[in-house]
Amino acid sequence: MSLRARFLTLFALLGVVPVLALGIFGYVRSTQAVDSLLERETAAIAQRLVSDIQERYALRASELLLVAGNAETQALYAAHYAGTDAPTSPGMVDAEEYLTSAWALFGSSYHWIDLRDSAGASLYVLGGRRGADSALGLTDLARSSDAVELRFPVTQSPSGDTVGTVVAGVRSQAILSDELLGSTFGKEGYTALLDRGGGAVLRHPSRRFINQTTEQLLSESGWNVDAAAFATDSGSFTYRENDSLRVASFVNLSSPPWTVVTSAAVGEFAPPFVRTRNVDLTVMLLVAAAIAVSFLLMSHRATASLEQLTVAADDVARGELSPRLPEAGGDEVGRLTRAFGLMVGEVRRMLASVEETRHMAVMGEFASRISHEIRNPLTSIKLNLQELGRDVEQGRIPPDSEPSVRICLREVERLDGAVSRVLSMSRTHPPTTVACSLHGILSEATEAVGPQLRSEHIEVEHRFDASRDRVRGDPRDLEGVFVNLLVNACEAMPGGGSVRIDTENVALPSAGPGAIRVRVSDDGPGVPAGVREQIFRPFVSTKEEGTGFGLAVARRTVEEHGGRIDLEHGAANGRGATFVVELPLTEADAPPTETQ
Repeated sequence: MSLRARFLTLFALLGVVPVLALGIFGYVRSTQAVDSLLERETAAIAQRLVSDIQERYALRASELLLVAGNAETQALYAAHYAGTDAPTSPGMVDAEEYLTSAWALFGSSYHWIDLRDSAGASLYVLGGRRGADSALGLTDLARSSDAVELRFPVTQSPSGDTVGTVVAGVRSQAILSDELLGSTFGKEGYTALLDRGGGAVLRHPSRRFINQTTEQLLSESGWNVDAAAFATDSGSFTYRENDSLRVASFVNLSSPPWTVVTSAAVGEFAPPFVRTRNVDLTVMLLVAAAIAVSFLLMSHRATASLEQLTVAADDVARGELSPRLPEAGGDEVGRLTRAFGLMVGEVRRMLASVEETRHMAVMGEFASRISHEIRNPLTSIKLNLQELGRDVEQGRIPPDSEPSVRICLREVERLDGAVSRVLSMSRTHPPTTVACSLHGILSEATEAVGPQLRSEHIEVEHRFDASRDRVRGDPRDLEGVFVNLLVNACEAMPGGGSVRIDTENVALPSAGPGAIRVRVSDDGPGVPAGVREQIFRPFVSTKEEGTGFGLAVARRTVEEHGGRIDLEHGAANGRGATFVVELPLTEADAPPTETQ
């Protein structure tokens, strides 16, 4: 897909589709918000009413169970079935005394309480007098506005046999709170109470439904709701009443088997949500305008990025390998910018590699030409120094000249090795190494350069803080690295100064014994900023008579030993140079090799 087609598709996806989706979403949301609000509030009211009914019903049940299960009532029934239930009998006297006190305690909640035997005959009545054949049924309960009948069996202890029934006419206010029944959501809201056991409407604000069955209330002439909607413990439903759409929530009780329904009118709460719909329309228009502006800005940005990338390509064609590239984004232009930047960087690295290879080739050719001129005099010097060494041993020369002769012989060997290293800088195999003490190598390097340091009035300060200094390498090659650094420091301070050699142990990212870090610092003028990045390249030198081989050979030697060498910035005043050499430590159990 072309970039233009992608932009058009992006505009359609970000502009047209969101506006349409927001329109549909706003309409649906405003409608659902009203229903959700009414469902939530009516459900809360119904649940509060159910909790109050359950609490009041549980209290009445506990009172009637107390009447049915006490010892006096048990004695009353036992006397009745034994034929000894005369009013003056002890059992009847005790039962009457107990039941009278119980009635005085909680009788205000009841119209009457009737103790009946298993045949339904009345044995004892508290409150208004009721006959055995006048017990209220469920249909009578629906017609009574102030009486709720409750029944509980009377069981004989300890057999558990049912011997009778306690039938009570509970005052409606003792179970139903008028205050909660009057709680509604909105001015047009109301609460209805249905009796599932008797199929009767107990409470309803419309008189035409009072004393009617629940089937009539749920029929087309009423709520027009399927009875299956009440199959769950609680829920919500919508219906129409008097041309008004309503939302109702219900909660089913198990004891008593009632259903509490709280209803609210949608039309009473719809106007605020209509205003919300208008706000949503305004928001949609603003979003569409913002998307259009964003599309224009994005198109301009993409075009500008392409223009900048074209200019950068022209710069590279002219040989400028550090062009200014546009900021890379996540689109095709961004990927092209990143790829172009990687390509230019790779070209820079390739050219630098070619340049370094060329320098190395030139250095190799140069080294091969001068090696003969250097090695022949070195051989002659070495033979003469060896002769002087034998003269010292035989006493023909003062013994105090022996250290100087020994140092000269060692330096001749090091120079010969340096010539060999220059000739083999292109080798890929590692040098032959042994375990050796780097602190000892540093001391020998300082001793080797000692005469030059003393002649230039340069003091050397050692601070060997590294507790472990064993490395695996070629002692002479490593000594040459630090001799080169000390000679450079000496030549950088012709008027005198100081050189500091510090060591410390550092951890490596990979597992192992770690590394030793050596810092060689001087008080000289430092390395110019324009040369710092190329100081380790062949033929690069800050000295007029320098060849630019020393640090290149030092870097190659350190890298062959698995380490690295870097140049740090000088002191805060801008003077001085600090070279840092890091070499991996050998295993802790490897014995150090003494250097000679």
